[in-house]
Amino acid sequence: MKVTVKYLGAFSDAVKSKEEICELDDPKVGALVDRLIERNGEKFRSLMIDPSTETLRGGATLLVNGHSRDLDDQLFDGDEVTLLTSVAGG
Repeated sequence: MKVTVKYLGAFSDAVKSKEEICELDDPKVGALVDRLIERNGEKFRSLMIDPSTETLRGGATLLVNGHSRDLDDQLFDGDEVTLLTSVAGG
């Protein structure tokens, strides 16, 4: 199964890319996140995961085909996953 991962904001800076295709054996969102952390290292992990809860960090947004998803949700071949961080300003 293949999904497209799009990186925006700090995620793009952390992985030095805007987009990639990922092949997965396990169709869960959490499995994709684990694979991306393994591939991209601790900086990426710190953007994605809250160390005290081991869940998605409050400032991280994960969208599948434009809709917010949880780590236990299923992915399907051809899905588009977008990762972005909250923007502060004023």
